Amino acid sequence: MVKATSKQRVVFFIDGFNLYHSLKEAEKQLPKTQLKWLDLPGLCEGYLHQIGGGAQLASVHYFTAYAEHLRNRNPERISRHKAFVRALTARRVRAHLSIFSRKRVWSDEINRWVRAHEEKETDVAIACEVLGMAMDDELDVAVLVTGDSDFAPVAESFQRRFTNKRILFALPFARGTKRLKQLCPESFSISKETYAKHQLPDEVRLPSGKYVTIPPDWKK
Repeated sequence: MVKATSKQRVVFFIDGFNLYHSLKEAEKQLPKTQLKWLDLPGLCEGYLHQIGGGAQLASVHYFTAYAEHLRNRNPERISRHKAFVRALTARRVRAHLSIFSRKRVWSDEINRWVRAHEEKETDVAIACEVLGMAMDDELDVAVLVTGDSDFAPVAESFQRRFTNKRILFALPFARGTKRLKQLCPESFSISKETYAKHQLPDEVRLPSGKYVTIPPDWKK
């Protein structure tokens, strides 16, 4: 492990859908508690003590994709998601948007091939941003907020190439894997109670002076 020094620039890279499923699971275990209007910068700042060494939050990057294929069936889902992203960008979170792509998948339930949509490009976008920012010396510590073991090769590549920097995982509630913890022993888990502690105000002021409000379906 690289010894932490003062003024460590910490950058968080958030796997949006992995975190979203964690929030849904946490809401099941915390009845009547809304968690999706999450204050990501506040959440990240709250875990800087886990990193130590004068850790300072340099930036937060949020990776996601809008489910445009649901526009006709469930437009409210897209509008909620966009409202959340607008609130995040008002808090200086950088949003990286990918796409959904159609694919054929086999359904054991109905015993035939069906059409489905799959989020594409997000994992690659996160990997490129992590390694790119390290190469450009824009960070000292990279924190990947995900429990997806597909990111293990990213961590391994980072550790080989940037021996003077650190990489670890912030494992969302109910989404962590032993492999990621073994690969990056400094990794830590995010509790469901921490989600509840770090929520945005119902109204978030945008740079334009207007406000974006929490979606009514998310208010409890």
